[in-house]
Amino acid sequence: MRSRSMARPRSGRTWSWSLWPLLALVAGLGACGSPSPPVETGPVLPPPPPPVEVLQHPVQAGETLARIADLYYGDPGRAGELAAVNGVGVNARLAPGSVLRIPLERDEVAEVRRRQAALAPYNRGVAAMEQGDFEAAERQFRLALRTAPGMERASYNLALVLIKRGRHEGAAEMLAPLVATRPDEADYGFALGNALFHQTRYDEAAVAFADVLARHPDHRRSAFGHARALQEAGRREEALAAWDAYLTLDPDSPWAAEARRLRSRLLGR
Repeated sequence: MRSRSMARPRSGRTWSWSLWPLLALVAGLGACGSPSPPVETGPVLPPPPPPVEVLQHPVQAGETLARIADLYYGDPGRAGELAAVNGVGVNARLAPGSVLRIPLERDEVAEVRRRQAALAPYNRGVAAMEQGDFEAAERQFRLALRTAPGMERASYNLALVLIKRGRHEGAAEMLAPLVATRPDEADYGFALGNALFHQTRYDEAAVAFADVLARHPDHRRSAFGHARALQEAGRREEALAAWDAYLTLDPDSPWAAEARRLRSRLLGR
């Protein structure tokens, strides 16, 4: 089983300046008759500082705010910030060619520039993977990570390359912290289960696949991997139930035919 999901972040670079709107305190007081007693107030807070720079990002086909936030901030959870700054919904479909404003605080500028510099070797690594040149892909992903150590997608794709090259232990070591940081990312969890399975760590692989299924019950690859790991671990009854669950999700694909064959083996047929 192979996980082939690869992101290809792209970027256009235009730098411009912008100011955050200042906050204003508004007090309204209306009274009839005797004056109201004075009200104690807290200290007046200064407005937030303006961003140091605002990057303008031309939207590419298929991009989402979460992916763009991941690209620039390393955190797809900041999609809501981008939505607010650009006046769009957080789940809005972005028109290719439209331009989004990406505000950067002072402590973010250097990291974003590193991530921008890492995009060239990252994209070369993706291209090498597509061509089946895994040695070249590994070199490029490692170069991207030397430039921007926090580039999560480079770590993920490097782990996939290590799996392809049979270095499953190294892949698992790279994937474990990604899964811990992003437990909702199904591709990361599936790849970790795959790396563990190929080390014959079947019980651990079953746990990794089950964790994906707990968050994504319709993830067919993890359902297949879960049943297969349980079967290889000798957990017959659990494996039979897992194969039944998988075949409910995926009754007709070529994987389903293999699932039925493996299930029949458990039944001694």
